[in-house]
Amino acid sequence: MKTGYTYLQRTICTLLLITLLAAMTLGGGSAAQAATLSQSTVYYESDGVLYKVSADGSNTTEVLIDFQGVDLLAAGSYLYYTQTASSTTLLRVPNDGSSDAAETFATDVLSYYTDNGFIYYLDATGTIYRANGNSDASTATKIADKADTDFPFLVVAKGRAYYNALVNGNTWIVSKTSNGSGAVQRIAAGAVESRYFTNQAKKEMQLMVNTDPYEQFYSTNAVVMYKVNYNTGKATAVNPKAKLDVNAVYSGGWGNNLYVYNKGIALDSNKDYNYAKGKAFALTTSAKTLQLHNKSVREVSALGTDKVVIIDADKKAYAKTVSGNKVTKSANLNLNNVTYVANQLTNGTPTAAYISGNNGLYSVNTALKVTKLTSDEWDAFHIRDDVAGLFYINAKDQYRLYHVQTGGTGKKVMSDVFLDNILLVTPY
Repeated sequence: MKTGYTYLQRTICTLLLITLLAAMTLGGGSAAQAATLSQSTVYYESDGVLYKVSADGSNTTEVLIDFQGVDLLAAGSYLYYTQTASSTTLLRVPNDGSSDAAETFATDVLSYYTDNGFIYYLDATGTIYRANGNSDASTATKIADKADTDFPFLVVAKGRAYYNALVNGNTWIVSKTSNGSGAVQRIAAGAVESRYFTNQAKKEMQLMVNTDPYEQFYSTNAVVMYKVNYNTGKATAVNPKAKLDVNAVYSGGWGNNLYVYNKGIALDSNKDYNYAKGKAFALTTSAKTLQLHNKSVREVSALGTDKVVIIDADKKAYAKTVSGNKVTKSANLNLNNVTYVANQLTNGTPTAAYISGNNGLYSVNTALKVTKLTSDEWDAFHIRDDVAGLFYINAKDQYRLYHVQTGGTGKKVMSDVFLDNILLVTPY
């Protein structure tokens, strides 16, 4: 699930294998329950100034006048970020506008994450630290070491930290309690190469593990799905004797307790996925395999408790209902030339999917009703779990911030200034 990020109309592209191998995608934990718009906050950038506004459009505040940053995350009453995507200096600034400049919180940071008011970060020595988001950097405590800095992956969920570690010189995906107590729990030999390959289900963390992560030239049968109990850290391999092709997996995505992959897909001369080849299959967490679609899929997202929304090779949108390890219903959503889908969770359930294309933004509810939210004037949009509706930049209204409810009602202007980007939405 990719919820919580900003999606740009002008930069949408497919996930390339080489990109995923190098990526250090950042993201934060989700809220435990839905928040009202008056409780929620939107952070955005305009001409080098970082602003925040309540999600109902009130209380606009200048947070930082001289701002340059990406991957903004919130912990406590502070915002954490780096200046550029390649920077390893972790900065922070109070979220109330009380500071004239950001302060350096940590250096040589390869990955960071926020969860339940804490900031977690992995540095170039392979050490993982945790600190209360409101505390000084000197209070950070080491919770783990021997992380594999070649694959600097870090996720924290429901009291456990998941990361790639070196075990006797070999790469393993492991977990440990988020406060650093107890022993390291080994999950599997191999690496989880991006947060895109994790799925935080209600009872377990689901992972797609590349058991041969150093192989970057050939697509081999090397990916195994694992299920990890949140409480015990105990891991179970779903398909240990039927590993999946790397390109097949990396061109797909998560659904409802299943992972969709494109069997038979190949790279074209530009090393991009050739979606004209292959068909979409799914591996369920109960170790069943089923054909999901008669063509490859570009994008995948869960909806409700039993549905998967896909964008196929022809850039058309469909919804598949999966029950009893088979597709029981296929619905054409009658959307063409669309390129992206992402879902929004409310109290842990995907209650809406948002589909984008050059011609507009659309929402799909669990009854598969499609609503057009805006036409081609959108430039970027941002959604957040447990914060109702969608925020977007309206290119035809001086690039101002807008909000619209999932059902298409209540469209509202949220800013007086133009936006360069929507950086973060929080449920508080």
